[in-house]
Amino acid sequence: MEMSPSKLLFYLSPFFSHLLVLTMAQTNLLEHFCIQNHGNFSANSDFKSNLDRLISSFSSDTNIDYGFYTGTIGENIDKAYAISLCRGDKKPETCRDCIKTSSQMLSQLCPNQKEAYIWYDDCMLRYANHSIFNSMEFGPYFWAYSLFNVTDEKEFSEVLNALLGRLINSAASGDSRRKFAAGNATAESSRQTMYALVQCTPDLTQPQCSDCLNQAIKLIPTCCSKRQGGRVVSPSCHFRYEKDPFYDLASTSPLPP
Repeated sequence: MEMSPSKLLFYLSPFFSHLLVLTMAQTNLLEHFCIQNHGNFSANSDFKSNLDRLISSFSSDTNIDYGFYTGTIGENIDKAYAISLCRGDKKPETCRDCIKTSSQMLSQLCPNQKEAYIWYDDCMLRYANHSIFNSMEFGPYFWAYSLFNVTDEKEFSEVLNALLGRLINSAASGDSRRKFAAGNATAESSRQTMYALVQCTPDLTQPQCSDCLNQAIKLIPTCCSKRQGGRVVSPSCHFRYEKDPFYDLASTSPLPP
C-alpha cells in the first residue's frame, strides 16, 4: 500500500517567483508549465482536434500496461506530439486515470499553448508542436523538499548517494518500456531507513537516462540539503527520496522479455 507523507512539503520552482506550501493530502498536482514562445492554437483549430484525439488515445489504451505512451497525429503545422509517463509502481488503471485527469487539468491551465507540461504524483503528461521523442530534456524542472531535517547529515547523505547511485544504474539499464527503480537503505549508526525511486522516460538511451538523473541528483545540495525527503522532477527524469515508504513495488509486475 502506498504511503503518502503527512508532513508539509515546500515547493520551489526555479522558473517561477511564487512559492507554495502544500500538503500531499490537499492535492497531488505537483507542477505545470505553459510554454509561451512556441505558438498558440484556437479552440476550433486542427491542432487542437489532433491533440485531443492523441491524448484521449493514451487514457483509453488498455493494451499498454507499462505506463509509457507516445504518439503523433496530424500533418505539418497541425501535427501534435505527446508523451505520458506513469510512475513505475502504478497499476495500469491508476495510470490511465491520471493521464485523463492530467489532460483535463492541462486544458484549463494552458488553454491555447502548443507546448505544455503537467506533473501529478502518479504521472507526467507533455505535448508540443515539434518532436519531443528520443532526446534528453532537463528543463523546465522543479523540486520539492520536506520541512524536517535529518539528525546526522553526513551519514544520511553518504547512504542516500550510494542508494541513488545503485538505483540509477538499475533504471538506466531498463528497456524501451520501463526505466524505473526503487529501493531502500539503512544508515548504520542512526538505523534510519530511507526510501527512494528514480525514473526516466524509456525512450532515452542508457547514457541519456544516467546523465539526466545525475544532473537531478547534483541539485540535492541546493534543493534538499539536510532534508528528510526531497525530489527533483524534469521532463525526461525524476527522483524522490523519503524517510518513510511511499512507493508500492508489489503492484509492479515484471515486464515480459
